[in-house]
This record gives sequence, C-alpha cells and structure tokens, in this order.
Amino acid sequence: MDLEQDLAALRALLASPPDDDSVRELYGELVDRYREDAAALAQLRPLGDEIRHLEAEGRLPSTLVVRSPRARGPGR
Repeated sequence: MDLEQDLAALRALLASPPDDDSVRELYGELVDRYREDAAALAQLRPLGDEIRHLEAEGRLPSTLVVRSPRARGPGR
C-alpha cells in the first residue's frame, strides 16, 4: 500500500468508526510504518488529532496501543 491508500483507509474508519480499537490500531501502525518520513507524518498528525478529539467526545474508545520497538540511532 502507498501513503494515499493508507490515509484513505484510516479516513474511512474515522467516517464510520467501529466499537473496537481498530482506528487507533491502524493509526499506530501507520505512524510506525512512516516514522522515517517527515512528510507522511505531517499528513498523519491531523488524523491523530481527530482521533484524540473523537476519543474525548466518547465517539471512539480510548485505548492504549503497544507499538513495535523503535530502532535507536547513535547517541540515543
């Protein structure tokens, strides 16, 4: 999948969110997938903001999603 397809899939979930944590889970997977791509993350961030807003309103379940370990670079 490419970024546009991934964003479309996340937007589709947000438009009609299920009762489970699949929205947050997909968002976390996409952040992991694109973490080295600043332009992609800039497109994902507003969707993360929307997710947090929907969670605060109670329209999405508030969940904690465990992400994969991140590679540590020199000096970290």
